[in-house]
Amino acid sequence: MTKTSYHHGDLRNSLISAGLKVLREDGLDALSLRRVAREAEVSAAAPYRHFKDKQALLAAISETGFRKLRSMLVAANEDKPGDLDNSGTAYLAFAQQHPEQYRLMFTHNLMCADDVDQELKDSSANAFGALVETIEAGIKNGQIANTCSPNLALASWALIHGIAMLLIDGILGNGPYGELTPEEIRKLCQSYFRNGWKNVS
Repeated sequence: MTKTSYHHGDLRNSLISAGLKVLREDGLDALSLRRVAREAEVSAAAPYRHFKDKQALLAAISETGFRKLRSMLVAANEDKPGDLDNSGTAYLAFAQQHPEQYRLMFTHNLMCADDVDQELKDSSANAFGALVETIEAGIKNGQIANTCSPNLALASWALIHGIAMLLIDGILGNGPYGELTPEEIRKLCQSYFRNGWKNVS
């Protein structure tokens, strides 16, 4: 196979894209720097220019996911600031569109490592910050009950993250609740979001 040369700055993104492809098609166990190099059509040594090991590549893939998630959460509220319904819908859409990447983003040994990647840490905080910003806007315009924004964001995130995991793991479709449509799931969360979880303090 002919190896492709990349101008400086292109290689890192190409490797991340190749990593996402492997993750989607064959899962986390199949992902390695050597496999990613093969997918990107570069030499086996090329990934080490940007990633010291597999863990560093996984952190970069996760970081791009958090940036994408924040972008979707922000876009969901452009026309109607403070609408947690829209935020919840966007969050679930991201998880369902990118299930393998979503699982990776919340892998314990990435987020809780002593040497956690700073860009990953920042992008994760920024994604969570999008929920806080939505809640603050909702409180300001009267859509959400006045409460502690960070605590409500944490409670809302815990709810929607749990539902996202149940969805992408197929539990909601096969468990005691049977097949739930996206609209039914949205309504399930709606009362909590609109009432602002008044007891959260």
